[in-house]
Amino acid sequence: MDISQLIQSIVLGIIQGITEWLPVSSKAMMSVILVSFYNMNLTEAVYYAIWLHIGSLFAVALFYRGDILKLLRNVPTYVRDVRHPSGYNRLTTFLIVATFATALVGAPLLVFGLTKLQLTGSYAIAFIGALLIGTGLLQLHARQRVGKRNRSLSSIDAIIVGMLQGVAILPGFSRSGLTVSALLLRRYSAQDALNLSFLMYIPAVIGAEIGLTVIKSGSYFTVYALIAIVIAFFFSLLTISTLLRMAERINFGYFCILIGCLALVPLLITLSGVLPGV
Repeated sequence: MDISQLIQSIVLGIIQGITEWLPVSSKAMMSVILVSFYNMNLTEAVYYAIWLHIGSLFAVALFYRGDILKLLRNVPTYVRDVRHPSGYNRLTTFLIVATFATALVGAPLLVFGLTKLQLTGSYAIAFIGALLIGTGLLQLHARQRVGKRNRSLSSIDAIIVGMLQGVAILPGFSRSGLTVSALLLRRYSAQDALNLSFLMYIPAVIGAEIGLTVIKSGSYFTVYALIAIVIAFFFSLLTISTLLRMAERINFGYFCILIGCLALVPLLITLSGVLPGV
């Protein structure tokens, strides 16, 4: 077994397991490491980062197992009378609409958009940094307008957050940061926004993993990828409760902007001629 690849798998699994619950873009954090230390181009880095979301997917499903079971048990009722105004009927409709909106935006980006990101070195890191700054600015704006009342689920809100979740396949756009911010701006409570965001995460990641398997023809089915997924799963379970509370109470917008600005520095140095191009 290659020790360097084993260490890479462990490190990336830990990063995925921790950063998934914070609105800082786990894909961005992993992509920066893969581009900087493992000489991947941005496209391959993002693909690998998406693959490791399988570990967090199982952790989210386990953490929200109560809601998932209630949604599944409600399926017969939903099929019989989709218009019935029960809470789980409305939640089911919200998740279905959001998932379709995510696929509408995310599928073309996954299949066609990411293949164009053949950036390397400082250019790749600067691209991530620019999107992180955008994520941070949205979070700062949203936190200033946190609603003081619970808002009823609506299909319009599902379309908005679903499309934002689709855009978040790009590294630097934090999935939870964009979706939670949008829900806060739509006057949902912070707790409801977080719960909806991570329930939306489950079908979105399943779809992304199926698409990635087709695109890459199962090339990530390796022992090292499996190790990284298992590590991500355990660290996700270990940290989810604490980090979700942090994400609810702490504004990570400033952190995203700071990291984003730092990510621009290498490219600015390169363009200034102080260092040769990377």
